Amino acid sequence: MFKSQKFFRFKKKSIRVIKIMKKDYKAYLGGSIIMLILISAIFAPLIAPADPYKTNVTRRLEGPSLQNLLGTDSLGRDILSRLIYAARPAVLVSFGGIIISVIIGIILGLLAAYVGGILESIILFIFDVIRAFPPIILILVLLSIIGPSLLSVIVILGVTIMPRYGRVVRAETLSEKEEDFVEAARSLGADNSRIIFKHILPNIFASVLVLSGMDMASMIMWEAGLSFLGLGLQPPLSSWGVMLQESYQYIQTAPLMILWPALAIMLTMLGFSTFAESLRVALNPKLNQEV
Repeated sequence: MFKSQKFFRFKKKSIRVIKIMKKDYKAYLGGSIIMLILISAIFAPLIAPADPYKTNVTRRLEGPSLQNLLGTDSLGRDILSRLIYAARPAVLVSFGGIIISVIIGIILGLLAAYVGGILESIILFIFDVIRAFPPIILILVLLSIIGPSLLSVIVILGVTIMPRYGRVVRAETLSEKEEDFVEAARSLGADNSRIIFKHILPNIFASVLVLSGMDMASMIMWEAGLSFLGLGLQPPLSSWGVMLQESYQYIQTAPLMILWPALAIMLTMLGFSTFAESLRVALNPKLNQEV
């Protein structure tokens, strides 16, 4: 009976959030861009009009044409195909980094708030140490030690922004564990794991979800920037940052070559940011009255 009531409340809240977001143009705009990027990443071999790694130096730096809709790069490769394939590392880095940050942040944040004591002091010290370094310096140092690769970028970005989630979860948990429903569950004999995962975590996850949506855009920017500096994906692999790196030296002779990956990065960041903002408003009872 309790589980059915809990499922009914969850379903009712989900329907309310969806109704609010359906009235917000930001949800449609952001959702459409995100779906386009995800479809491009998943079905890249089916969508791409040409092999993104096939070179043809006789057709290098050509403008848009019927055969190459966005033109060709310095090695004669089809730019549209490379843009489509470049969505894959962007999606992997953004979702992979966020998943690592959320999982570690939730675990450490819950332990710090619920257990307290020396363990909380140690966890907060770890957060402070990571946040003491400027993110760009910390990321560059770790990448120079570990070496540039897609996996290392995902792990390092996830660890770098993890303290944000840990502190949010800790603050929310400190508030939630003093609520009456937690005391009631404890008085009925519920153990700590049940209280944390059945009562506290579901109530704080909305804040984590909104924060992760906003950080998706930052992940896209970080991946492109690190690849541009040569610390992310390495040529000839296709990445928007790699494409920027390869095209900036031709900005005078072939300006469109650098325009397309820049637009892809901008639109992807816009999509995640607008959708996260719409979700934030829908999940906030005070803000969604204005929608």
